[in-house]
Amino acid sequence: MSSPAEPHTREGEPTAVRLQLTLFVSGAAPSSIRAVRRLREVCDRHCPDGYDLDVVDIYQQPEKVASRGVLAVPTLIRERPLPVRVMIGDFTDEQRMLATLALPASKVD
Repeated sequence: MSSPAEPHTREGEPTAVRLQLTLFVSGAAPSSIRAVRRLREVCDRHCPDGYDLDVVDIYQQPEKVASRGVLAVPTLIRERPLPVRVMIGDFTDEQRMLATLALPASKVD
C-alpha cells in the first residue's frame, strides 16, 4: 500500500508530478504583479497535477535572495521535479515559460 505522500496513479500511467516553484519579485512593483498573475494563469492551464508557488519579496526576505544567488527580478525557480530550472525576466513568452517548467504546450485553453 502506498503512503499518503505518494501520488496515486492507475496502472500504466506516469506518476503525477506536482510542480514546486519559487518566484522572486520586488515588492508590489507593476512588473512583479504581472509576473505573479501571468505565472498563475499559465500554471492553472498547463499543470494538470497542480503546483505550489512560493512568492518571495526580495525586500521582505533578503536572506532567501542571498542564499539562492538571485541577481535580478522577477526570477522563477522550478524546484521540483528535478532538475532545478531557472527563468529570469519577462514572462510574456508562454512557450519559454512552458519550456522552463517542462510542461507540454499542447494543452487546450
